[in-house]
Amino acid sequence: MIIFNLKCNNCEYSFEGWFDTSNEYLRQKKKNLINCPSCNSSSIEKGLMTPNLNKKSNSKINKKKKSVASNISKLRKIIEKDFDYVGDKFTEEAKRMKYGETQERSIYGEATLDQTKELIEEEIDVLPLPFSTKKTN
Repeated sequence: MIIFNLKCNNCEYSFEGWFDTSNEYLRQKKKNLINCPSCNSSSIEKGLMTPNLNKKSNSKINKKKKSVASNISKLRKIIEKDFDYVGDKFTEEAKRMKYGETQERSIYGEATLDQTKELIEEEIDVLPLPFSTKKTN
């Protein structure tokens, strides 16, 4: 099956035409079997179109996935090295820093959705991480 972008020379209406093959399009055009849905004219031409080619591999997509995975891995290493892990005490610790009860520092840990909403309502910046933060040690 091949899809052509077609355009009426009479009213300039654009539409799609589906054909078994390119030769089938030519056969139908030659017999004036292709008509404009808007004005019924048979003066139709193929418009610009992009080819729909099947790729032998998705190498570009796979490279992007590997790149994203690599970047997430790098981010995780930076956070685990430079941030303090506070586990499920994340909400309490973030509030204590906001209100000056403890020194500000970079922290990470766990928070429920309700706890996260509460932090946002109190104008405490939070950012979900693209990896699990639960420590197993």
